[in-house]
Amino acid sequence: MNQGNRMFEYRVGDTMAFGVTKVPDGVQFAVYLPDGKDCFLKVYKKGRKEPALRIALTDKYKKGSVYFVTLCKAKDCTDPREIADILSEDYEYLYEADGVERPDAYADYITGRDSWGKRTKGQQRCGICVQDFSWGEDIPLRIPYSDLILYQLHVRGYTKHSSSKVKHKGTFCGLVEKIPHLRDLGINAVMLLPAYDFDELEPSEKRQGQAPAGENGQGTAEKEEPLVKVNYWGYGAEPAFYFAPKASYACKGACPSTEFKEMVKAFHTNGIEVLMDIYFSPGTNLVLMMDCLRSWVLKYHIDGFRVNQEVMPSLSLASDPLLSGVKILGNYWDINMLHGAGIVGRKDALAEYNEGFMNDARRFLKSDEGMVERVAGMFARNAKEHSFVNFITHVNGFTLMDLVSYDIKHNEENGEMNQDGTEFNYSWNCGAEGKTRKKMIMERRMTQIRNALIMLFTSQGTPMLLAGDEFGNTQFGNNNAYCQDNAISWIQWNMTQTSKEIYDFVKNLIRFRKSFPVLHQKNALRMMDTLSCGMPDLSIHGLQAWRPDYSNYSRMLAMLYYGAYVEEGKGRSVYVIYNMFWEPKAFDLPNLPNRGKWKVIIDSYDNSFDESLLTAKKKTVAKKKKKEERQAQFQRKTVVAPRSVVIFVEE
Repeated sequence: MNQGNRMFEYRVGDTMAFGVTKVPDGVQFAVYLPDGKDCFLKVYKKGRKEPALRIALTDKYKKGSVYFVTLCKAKDCTDPREIADILSEDYEYLYEADGVERPDAYADYITGRDSWGKRTKGQQRCGICVQDFSWGEDIPLRIPYSDLILYQLHVRGYTKHSSSKVKHKGTFCGLVEKIPHLRDLGINAVMLLPAYDFDELEPSEKRQGQAPAGENGQGTAEKEEPLVKVNYWGYGAEPAFYFAPKASYACKGACPSTEFKEMVKAFHTNGIEVLMDIYFSPGTNLVLMMDCLRSWVLKYHIDGFRVNQEVMPSLSLASDPLLSGVKILGNYWDINMLHGAGIVGRKDALAEYNEGFMNDARRFLKSDEGMVERVAGMFARNAKEHSFVNFITHVNGFTLMDLVSYDIKHNEENGEMNQDGTEFNYSWNCGAEGKTRKKMIMERRMTQIRNALIMLFTSQGTPMLLAGDEFGNTQFGNNNAYCQDNAISWIQWNMTQTSKEIYDFVKNLIRFRKSFPVLHQKNALRMMDTLSCGMPDLSIHGLQAWRPDYSNYSRMLAMLYYGAYVEEGKGRSVYVIYNMFWEPKAFDLPNLPNRGKWKVIIDSYDNSFDESLLTAKKKTVAKKKKKEERQAQFQRKTVVAPRSVVIFVEE
């Protein structure tokens, strides 16, 4: 063992874990420095310019290309605290390779970056957080995808606006303060946009500037000044420290690592899973990516991730022993490749982030032709090997209110001459671009919002709601608010009458979905009578019962989910009728076995919701003998208003 100073001693480490790890009688530092010839570990007392300890990383600390050093308390150290507490509370560190200081890619957090949008003067160093954290009885919730209601949010923007009424705006603590809102709505999982530490200040093009004017008012010289643009979302921001919770999302003076753990623990206590969106930059080392995801699971009890598979190999994600037990969202899954690797039965782990659902549902919503067969398949999509996460809005694109309020994007505030952002929004402004006071247009927009939400929450995949859509949040037509750290991207919590109406509808829809298991079945729907009960699990209809209309001009669709396939044959059936045509249409109501009766629970045109039908028991109706009564039952029809959805349930 080598003498360091009066506080520390150090020895060769022997634990295979990168970064800083608590080990018996000490704290280990492990780093991969393959190209450095003269390398050092430098440990700083917080606030000091010179290191308290500078350890030469010689070959005796080296295994392969990794250096392992364990720090211990010196024998004559008078500090009563354990070494882990001393280092966590009082010290920071950096590595030096050939005269150049560099932070640890595996750091728990980065110091000097606790102020959002500000360049901190001085050295940014690596914080240490190896103190014990009391997780109590926290265990993974493991909510099946079929029961999940997912909610996508931006940590800062969710509570930064003054209308959020939280004490700690724009922070992990601020999210905890909003847990009652999420619970009231019925949310049981959140998807956090990048919450690891990234540099949100990105240089853009340079501009010509003039020096201060002289007495004659003329500039005396020209200079170039770099413009800086905020990467509000965090995707692709460099440098990124993938292991570290973002310091500027923590309260002032708090340890980001500890505050993040407290947030996750609070969510879990309230029955809400926490998933993270992690975007690895192209060229990121595979070992680092795998270690990163494992670290979030082990250290922070994260329940799942959305990852960019063009950088992170799908097979590595699906085959890892630790990650195979958490939720992984990707853009696609090659089932044949997974089967070839012996990977099967991952329906509650692997899910497709289903952007195809968004595009098809939007086009059907705005009455595009040729969409009926496509959306019928999308609404029923439910594979055997993996799950699907459906959404009609997400971070990249219009909010739900903007989807029905704008025909085109309005990204002028981004400073790119409105050339950024997708041109394919599949939106309809319902008769006027942007804000309007016309009652007819507002009523049409509200009906379209309800239609969109019904499409989302009655589809078989896991529904994902964009934060703020539950009360009509707007980005004023901006469909690419990646650089907007202001009222455009912050959620505005002011509850107008319109906001309250949307909120109540979303809340009731979530209750409706949870009350009818036929809408979120675990097994793939086969559209066959596999129970020999006289009815398929799912059947597709048009204006006429049992006759779907897939013609190019059709905008009418009805879907019957038969209840006998859930709850041991005692489930109630649901019949969803979509009339996306601009005139009323009359639909047949198909007969139910045992003369069951249909009753309307939701009508998007009238904004009606029959709460009494949520908990009603399935009734057994006595058979009637008269032929004319049977004929009358068969001929029953219902008229559905233009551009609206009506949902019947079995009484």
